[in-house]
Amino acid sequence: MKIYIFPIFTISVILILIARVFLKKATTGFDESVEEFMQKEEEANYTTKNFEELDLKYIYTNKDILPFKEYDEADINLKNVIKKQSLVLRKIELEMIKLPLGLNNTDLKLNYGINNFDKITILEQHYNSFIRALFEWAEVLYDINEKEDCEVILAEAIRLEGDISHIYILMCEIYFEQNNKEKIIQLKNLVESYELSLKDKIINFLDEKINLM
Repeated sequence: MKIYIFPIFTISVILILIARVFLKKATTGFDESVEEFMQKEEEANYTTKNFEELDLKYIYTNKDILPFKEYDEADINLKNVIKKQSLVLRKIELEMIKLPLGLNNTDLKLNYGINNFDKITILEQHYNSFIRALFEWAEVLYDINEKEDCEVILAEAIRLEGDISHIYILMCEIYFEQNNKEKIIQLKNLVESYELSLKDKIINFLDEKINLM
């Protein structure tokens, strides 16, 4: 039986050469991406802007409508409610801004200036942490069946375009329990107009509830 070593060797060489070509192309693309990023980052690190001239979306909370209450601190069942309400009270006076979705640190420096980077980041953190505090307060109220107060808090979080999917999902659950299809449709319209990380997930959930009614 003859063994054809030469053709096998030739095929192996050809495969290696093809692999090298594709690897070189991939590497070149990667190198170009890295170079582009480095140039963008270098430009960002030299970008400065006047803070007063920045186009920022400030967030103003409506403290008067939120259901702050005096609770019996000795009641162990209300411990979480008191804790979450206190957190909202501490954060509500903070200065806050909402930034466009999907900006990385380089984008922030390019758009707002490296000299404003720390302040911009802090103001956005204030907003995100306040929205989180609102949601957690609403959630514990829902758990103890204080759904009217829960709904008020969620409505404020929605008005402020909070980017937490369960804000909208929990509000939908409340409307569903009320058999209020119209409000769920209105909520869906709002979600469609917002920039949200999990917009598709929220809309799918709302659609499922609407179809059940």
